[in-house]
Amino acid sequence: MEKFKKSFFTYIKYGLYFIIGWLFIVPLSYLIPKKKNLFLFTGTNDGIFIDNIKYLFIHICSLKEKEREFYFFTENKRTFQELKEKKLPVIFYPSLTAILILLRASTLIVDNYWWYRNMKYYLLYRSYKVQMWHALGIKAIGTDMLKVLSWPKRLFKKCIYILGGLYVNYDLLLHTSEFYIKNYFEGAIEFKKALVCGYPRNDCFFQEINDLILLETDIRAIEKTKEAKKNGYKVILYGPTFSGSGRDPIMDRALNIERLQEFVKKYKILFVFKFHHNPRHKYEIKESENIIVYNNFKDMYPLLPLVDLLISDYSSIHMDCLLIDKPCIFFPYDYEDYIRRNGELK
Repeated sequence: MEKFKKSFFTYIKYGLYFIIGWLFIVPLSYLIPKKKNLFLFTGTNDGIFIDNIKYLFIHICSLKEKEREFYFFTENKRTFQELKEKKLPVIFYPSLTAILILLRASTLIVDNYWWYRNMKYYLLYRSYKVQMWHALGIKAIGTDMLKVLSWPKRLFKKCIYILGGLYVNYDLLLHTSEFYIKNYFEGAIEFKKALVCGYPRNDCFFQEINDLILLETDIRAIEKTKEAKKNGYKVILYGPTFSGSGRDPIMDRALNIERLQEFVKKYKILFVFKFHHNPRHKYEIKESENIIVYNNFKDMYPLLPLVDLLISDYSSIHMDCLLIDKPCIFFPYDYEDYIRRNGELK
């Protein structure tokens, strides 16, 4: 009954979005002229400052171009305050100023498909849309994730996606290779043109780390890792991705914390846990001299050059580690359950 109520109210919510969006906001977007040099950037979830969009935005800011106007817009108050303190061009949504800027923006640049929430899809309906995505993944994304569902669930999801504005036909897709564009994105994301280029988030591996790059990172964990490296410790990072199952590798005893603690202490290892920012983990890990937890909502890319070994599952992070020649161990302990829920890996 509770599940039915949740589904019912979800339909009502997105149905109202659909009606208001198409009857009022989209027509309004045709009346308000676009500003050709106005560019907008936003991050995943409620607009947090991580992944490719963060590093591209920092690069754009460093160019100090006067002929273009650009903003990072966010619904996250902490992100808004941090960027404002660094004197970066940021706007908070929803606000009257933000709504007007969204309606006037000529170009939107994103690296996720959750940016459309809370009427933003309709406000940005006529903007040129650039999708970078945030990962060099191997798991199903976008509409590919619907293939494993039964037809009633697939129909329900499709209705929600259409009503909410998830079915976006992007004007441009940016990615790292023709292989990924053909085998990963075609059929999962709609796009008109594709361009092969590098990933902005990898730039921090090859440049000096400054205060802007450290924005939205777990500075405490990074400093502790640096100190451990100075003292001769090896660093192992455990970075699993989001599976959607609600399972936990520690509660499932796939990882034994007590034995792990003995092992890392014996061999002078710092073991860093970094879970996905969709928190499903029920076990609270007690930190020690040899085990720390990296904030799962924070950007971890400045940490990767300090890592000696990565342990992961289906996460795209292994591709970033290969770029800087870090060895990887794959530990997909819930493989069968994952495939059942999400479909075959790419």
